[in-house]
Amino acid sequence: MHFISALKEYPGDAWIKKYIFPGGVVPGLREIMYIAGDKRFYTVGSESLRRHYNHTLLYWNKNFQDHRQEVVEMFDERFARMWELYLCACAATFMNGIIDLHQIIFTNDINNEIPMTKWY
Repeated sequence: MHFISALKEYPGDAWIKKYIFPGGVVPGLREIMYIAGDKRFYTVGSESLRRHYNHTLLYWNKNFQDHRQEVVEMFDERFARMWELYLCACAATFMNGIIDLHQIIFTNDINNEIPMTKWY
């Protein structure tokens, strides 16, 4: 499972929910782990990709800036400014640890064949 998570369970950012991801939810890591355990999924690996995603958002913003005028022509200035705010604010939020990006490996039964260490 690959998902953005919050440090704590909270209803989310109202601006992002209104303009960027209507209906979106950012669960807490412990919420996901609780539900997975309740559904009898076994956790065999977990990794935080928070710092990677900070860089991803910064690169997305650079690419956005490289093509900003095209975006304004396709949409409008307001749309471009909203996405600049979103990309930069999210990058900062990941860097500060307020939100995270997790990748968790679950199995639906005991699996003793998975390697004991990561080999990458």
